Amino acid sequence: MQRAKGTDRILDILEHLENETKPVSRNALAKALNCPRSTIYSLVDQLVARDWLTQDDTGTISLGHRAGLLGLAYSRNARFEPVAREVVQRVAVEAGVVTEINIADNWQQLVLISATGRSRNYLRTVEGSRYPLPITGSARLQLADIPRDLIRRNIPDQDFRLGSGASLPFEQFCDEIDQARIDGYFIARGLIDRYVGTAGVPIVNRHQHCVATLSIILPQADLDARQDALIALLRRGAEELSGYLRAAVWAMGDRAYSHLFHDRPGSI
Repeated sequence: MQRAKGTDRILDILEHLENETKPVSRNALAKALNCPRSTIYSLVDQLVARDWLTQDDTGTISLGHRAGLLGLAYSRNARFEPVAREVVQRVAVEAGVVTEINIADNWQQLVLISATGRSRNYLRTVEGSRYPLPITGSARLQLADIPRDLIRRNIPDQDFRLGSGASLPFEQFCDEIDQARIDGYFIARGLIDRYVGTAGVPIVNRHQHCVATLSIILPQADLDARQDALIALLRRGAEELSGYLRAAVWAMGDRAYSHLFHDRPGSI
């Protein structure tokens, strides 16, 4: 029993750091996990010694290179991701803009795959980046099946603050989710920056659930000029990936969808 509890603690540490955007102290980690500091110190020392975690000169910790190697090993054995990466790269080249596959993870938007087209490099995104759901067009598609009270409970108020500084009303967010479901795509203007637009379409699994989105990021003027052609391009890519998922299981995407029906830790 003690061994199992120790294993759980190690997994809690790794899962917590997966969602952190900057290094954290041992004390902050102990507080976040509601775990005795002595236990955290001991387990962190073990993980640092085996390179699962790394510690900087100030004593703060983050994921180490072995965690990265584990991700590479997953990519080598995954079947969907190589196909998805080819589609993303093709769309990026054809459209000439930043193209992504995004999933909802722990009630945040996660950039899973990203490619940059032949121009607009200043809009480049980083795979593994996370963003509040309300400032992403993709969320309007990914949350289509989720009860409104669950959405309200799990997205904190600060996540509704847009790049302009204005606060997005929750009711408007829900209306946009409904409209995205009807249209089968979503166009977002000014969520991140008033000069930047995004467009996205759903990638659905064998049950017709939106498990991810194929989306692009580009200057708003460019989006306005080419909207119909870009949506058609995105739809072709998403249909190819959705067709693949009709015959194959993508555990990561299914997990992302199913977890939206559960409260995130600490939300209640």
